[in-house]
Amino acid sequence: MAEGGMYSHEHDEMDECVQALARIHAFLHHELLEADADMIRHHLHACERCMENFEIESTITEMIQRSQPTTSAPSTLTARIQTLRITRKG
Repeated sequence: MAEGGMYSHEHDEMDECVQALARIHAFLHHELLEADADMIRHHLHACERCMENFEIESTITEMIQRSQPTTSAPSTLTARIQTLRITRKG
């Protein structure tokens, strides 16, 4: 086990890291299928360098989310959209 309880591994090819980091934003925003998210989690657990990159991206994402005010659509707009959805389905 590597320092901090994380496993380290040798990379014959950097493809696994490149693929994981290319999908890190989708992972952070919960946009991946669960199987894909599990692969990312497994890779992050095994690769200390990618985990460090993930932590940086995660911190930046959290800061951006906190800086944006939470807004929601007016209730009248929400009701109109629901009405449109119901009438188009029927």
